[in-house]
Amino acid sequence: MTRWRFVAAGFALAACSEALVFVATGRVTLVGGLAGSALAGYLAGGDPSDGAWHGLLTAMAWGIVLIPGLVVLSVASDAPLPFPMEYLLPFLDTAGEATTMILLTASLPNVATGALGSVARRQDDHRRDRESRAQQRPGDGEADEA
Repeated sequence: MTRWRFVAAGFALAACSEALVFVATGRVTLVGGLAGSALAGYLAGGDPSDGAWHGLLTAMAWGIVLIPGLVVLSVASDAPLPFPMEYLLPFLDTAGEATTMILLTASLPNVATGALGSVARRQDDHRRDRESRAQQRPGDGEADEA
């Protein structure tokens, strides 16, 4: 089941980080969306498939805002394509190849980072469990003194 607040948190991180990158460099990248997808995956829990799903939804939600914004930027200011698309586009011959490249670069990396966010969450949960178990055990010799 989709937990939309995790998608919203990932979207917020993507928007904030991309805004900071744009203000600092004047360029648009896809890094903000990746960070947002990783956060959504982390928040979704330790199951990589849940993380991948929430990462994909975050990417699609962010893309709904980003793509029209990129169109406006390219018309108004002749801005370049976002990184890494500007470097890959010269290798493509047809509009179909370009469309496929854009759709794959906007979805597959976000699915992977969402899954990685979930794996990171699982590792953090295991570490916290080990630490809490270590704190609950009496230390060496303390139980004998009582």
